[in-house]
Amino acid sequence: MLLVDDHEGMREGISAIVNAQPDMTIAGQAGDGEQAIERFRELRPDVSILDWNLPRIQGEQVLASLRSEFPTARFVVITALTEDERIRRALRLGAQSFLHNDMLRRELLSAIRAVHEGRLYLPAEIANRLKEN
Repeated sequence: MLLVDDHEGMREGISAIVNAQPDMTIAGQAGDGEQAIERFRELRPDVSILDWNLPRIQGEQVLASLRSEFPTARFVVITALTEDERIRRALRLGAQSFLHNDMLRRELLSAIRAVHEGRLYLPAEIANRLKEN
């Protein structure tokens, strides 16, 4: 798995959660969008956890670029911002899951497993908001 976030503390926390699972491991990390593209090409991860707000190249552009180059790439997008249009945009670009940072503790592992299996995963809170709007 590739973990992309510009906050080191966030990467450390997510890595601890993921690496504690017997069936998951973080194979690589990146702190900005440019590194994310390089590391993805190098590692070809099963699933990538991608922060939407990145320096150098935004998560949106990373997602669009990698999905065009690797159409079967699987992404869990994470962010502190959850405007409905941002969520819809991520899904249109090929993300299979979208999580607000506040949801990570309770939703991250389920999201990773679903995305790894090729399924879409949206927490009920996000799915209901999208249906309403």
